[in-house]
Amino acid sequence: MKSKQEIPVAALEAEIVEFLDRMANKPGGKIKKPGCNMIHGKGCALGTCVDNTPRVTPIDLYNDGLTVWIAGEPGGKIANIMRNPKVSVGVYEPVDHSIEQKSLQIFGTAELINAKNNPDEFQQRTRQFGLEDAMEGLFDEYIQGGLIPSEQKEEILKKISKMVNWIKITPQKMILLCMEPGKFPLKKTWEQGHATVQSAGG
Repeated sequence: MKSKQEIPVAALEAEIVEFLDRMANKPGGKIKKPGCNMIHGKGCALGTCVDNTPRVTPIDLYNDGLTVWIAGEPGGKIANIMRNPKVSVGVYEPVDHSIEQKSLQIFGTAELINAKNNPDEFQQRTRQFGLEDAMEGLFDEYIQGGLIPSEQKEEILKKISKMVNWIKITPQKMILLCMEPGKFPLKKTWEQGHATVQSAGG
C-alpha cells in the first residue's frame, strides 16, 4: 500500500475511542480506605509551545469519546496554553515488536476550564472522571500518615480545587499507528471529517 486510501470515518473514530478508553484513567468509585483509588491508565505526553520553545509534560489523561481531558495545576503547561492553545498529545505504550500495539498522535486546540470561568462544567468533569473521590482518598492517606492535620483537609481541598484546571483538548488531526509482528505499520489518519490509511513501509 504505497498511497493513502480512504477508509470509513466512523470506523476509525471507533478504533481511536477504543484505544483512548483503554489508555485513560478510570474512576475508582467511592473510597473504602485511605489512598487514591483511581484506576490509572498509561498516561500521555502533552506538548505545548510558546516563543518557539517546546515543552513536553508526562501526565495522566482522561477521555470522553475523542476529546482528551487532562487535570493540570498551575505551571508551565498552563502558562503556555494561555498564550498558545495549539497543543499535541502522544499516547503510547513501551514498544514491543513481538505483540500487536498502537500509538496515537493528537494535534488540537486546548481550552482551560476551571472553578472560576466555568464552575458547572469543572465540577461535572471532576466528578465524572473520579478526581474528587481520588483527591479525598489521597488526603485521608496524608492524614493517616501524619502529613496534615485532619481539621485542615476541607480547607486544603477547596484551595486545590480553585487552583486546578481541566485542559480540554479538541482534536483537529489524529494519527493512529497500528503495529503487528511481521507486518509494516499502518498509519491511519483522521482529519477534517476524512479518514485515510497508509502503510508506513509503502
